[in-house]
This record gives sequence, structure tokens and C-alpha cells, in this order.
Amino acid sequence: MRFFTSGMFWFIEGIFFVVLITALRAWLKEKGAPMTWWKWFLLIAWIFLAGFTAAFIGTNIGEGEYTAALRGGGASAIVVLVYALILLRVLGISGGRKPEKE
Repeated sequence: MRFFTSGMFWFIEGIFFVVLITALRAWLKEKGAPMTWWKWFLLIAWIFLAGFTAAFIGTNIGEGEYTAALRGGGASAIVVLVYALILLRVLGISGGRKPEKE
């Protein structure tokens, strides 16, 4: 499990988040969701929280602390998922199709 304590793990995680931010920006533009500064702030806070969760789990696995990775990572992952659902509502993005106008 040396991979999780190496610099390569952090490099790959950084690439992942750059791609994620670029894809989110394109997706929000396609959806036509108006983005103000405070919505960007909430979105970036969620990205950091998700990154912290991935780093926490990866670091604990690398250190051999599997119980901490499971319990702490699971609790943090639940918070990230609830935050994501709330964030989608705040941003005005729904998963359903919009009714077509006649």
C-alpha cells in the first residue's frame, strides 16, 4: 500500500480534480444554470470536502489503518453525498427532464 503515501497518489488526485472542475464548468454552462460568486464558493467547498475524503481514506489505507478509513471515510462520504444533494438543489439543477413548452 505504499502507493497511497507516495507523491504519485497526490499527483493523480490533482489531475482528477482539475478534470472535475473543467467538466463541471462545461456541464453547468450546458445546463444554463446561472452561477453567482456564492454558488461557486459552495461548489468549490464541496470539491475540497470530497478531496479531503479521498485523501483521508487513501492516507489511512496507506498507513494500514483500515478501521479508521472505513469509519471516518464512510462518515465523511455520507456528509459529501448529502452536501452534493443540497448543492444540486441550490444550484437549481434537477435530474428530471423539464416539461416541453407547447
